[in-house]
Amino acid sequence: MEDLDVQIKKLQETISVLLKRYKQVQKENKQFKNLNEQLNKYLKQQEILLQKEQQKQTAVNLVLLHSDDEKKILQQKINFYLKDIDKCLSLLNA
Repeated sequence: MEDLDVQIKKLQETISVLLKRYKQVQKENKQFKNLNEQLNKYLKQQEILLQKEQQKQTAVNLVLLHSDDEKKILQQKINFYLKDIDKCLSLLNA
């Protein structure tokens, strides 16, 4: 009978240790989830900043890559397309 009591006590101690570990793991899991959420928010913010910087860089590249002659040609093409658009709009309104 005494042997059975000893085994039951050992089992209770083991269960107690397991419960403590389980609670600790739950706490760590919650912390990791919070950290993961914070990192995801930070990552989204960084992606938005990166997109904005890429747009700025693209604009700068467009300005820097075109020579004055290329800019004039591009402006002429834009003006040509605008005139065509105006003609189409006037025909639609007529």
